Amino acid sequence: MNSVEHLKKIIRNCTYAVLAVTAVIFVLFIIHIINVGKYNEEWRVITPHSSATQVIVDIHPRGGVTDSWEKVDTGLDTALNAKIYEMVVTNNAHTYVDDWYLRVNISESCYLNNGWCGTFEVHQFDESKNEVSQTLDLRNFSYSDITIGYHQAGQDLLLPLVPGDYFIYHPDTSDVSGEVPIKGTQELSGCANCGVIMYSISGDVNLSDYELSYRLHKTIWEGSEGMFFTISFFVIALSLLILGTIFLVSVRFEGRFRNQGNKLRDTFRICCSIADSRDYYSKEHSQRVAEYSRIIAEKLGLEKNDCDDVYNAALLHNIGNAFVSEHILRKNSKLTREEYAEVKKHTVRGSELLKDVTSIPYVREAALYHHERFDGTGYPHGKKEDEIPLIARIIAVADAYDAMNNDRPFRSKLMHEQIREEFIKNRGTQFDPSIVTAFLDIMGERNL
Repeated sequence: MNSVEHLKKIIRNCTYAVLAVTAVIFVLFIIHIINVGKYNEEWRVITPHSSATQVIVDIHPRGGVTDSWEKVDTGLDTALNAKIYEMVVTNNAHTYVDDWYLRVNISESCYLNNGWCGTFEVHQFDESKNEVSQTLDLRNFSYSDITIGYHQAGQDLLLPLVPGDYFIYHPDTSDVSGEVPIKGTQELSGCANCGVIMYSISGDVNLSDYELSYRLHKTIWEGSEGMFFTISFFVIALSLLILGTIFLVSVRFEGRFRNQGNKLRDTFRICCSIADSRDYYSKEHSQRVAEYSRIIAEKLGLEKNDCDDVYNAALLHNIGNAFVSEHILRKNSKLTREEYAEVKKHTVRGSELLKDVTSIPYVREAALYHHERFDGTGYPHGKKEDEIPLIARIIAVADAYDAMNNDRPFRSKLMHEQIREEFIKNRGTQFDPSIVTAFLDIMGERNL
């Protein structure tokens, strides 16, 4: 496998890994979105006895000189004292309080007079424990619209409350009020300031019994989980960008390498044509052997680039014939012992000629060992079985097939079944059995 193809394989595997990780993170992100949605929808409740510190409530008299007064003209049998109470909701959660409302339970007789900036949902119980309620804007109302019990003292509205009654303050939702949402940051707590005017005989009303219901709101990018997904998606995007860039560069260089490979292959074809042309009966022999060798390599499951290397090496397997006398190569009769010894030298001479060729793997072994036999009786070194390089064992089968499938000076080409019988007969002696089995399948599949 060449370096570019190896790089592409690495990129492909890395891409698969990144996509697998992305799929896992995406599933986790969906779960995270669902959990954030549930978090934002949950109503939380705190009371004076709660230990929670995310959101706190403080109801207290405002305490200024003009923040309390006496009202004599009440139209009742007694004078009343008024006092302004601040209701402060503070957000320490460092995320938005998206919505909230405050219920204040009444523990003593008093009157609700006014409040800001939201609305008041007032609940009253009569002596029969029947409940009536109404939501009012105490700064903007009409007496004719009031359906619950009330008393008018001059210009003031007095809503009587007794123990067991309660009111719910709903914050102003306008953008200018600052009551909803209540912002919170890592550096600064946010708060909503609202107020209420209460009348009573003593002037002090206990408003310490309350329930605050609220919902927090955070985005999917907040917190440690949000930071994790932010970093994860950034790393994934960066990884895909890098892999894509490397892939494009590798494709560009692959085109250059392919062009150089074609030029190199053309040079090899010229070389093998020169060697084959010295023997009329071997014309285009090396080209055909190279094609058969590639087909065998593919059948054996070799990768594409390895198959290309097999093809290129097979093109030059007979290059040593350039050193053999034309008289011997063209002889129509049986070779003498000396002539056959001269022919056998083409393997060693071809190997020596190719010893400095580094661009094609195993090309030297292809030239040197393609006449070795599986049982060790071949030449030049008598190697056997796995001692013979795979490239040479492949070429041996392809070379023999081409020789049997073409006319020779001393015989006509063999029939299809005769060739199969020869391979079967010499399987395990001349040829590697596994390669013969693969080539017999090829003959059947391709009708060779």
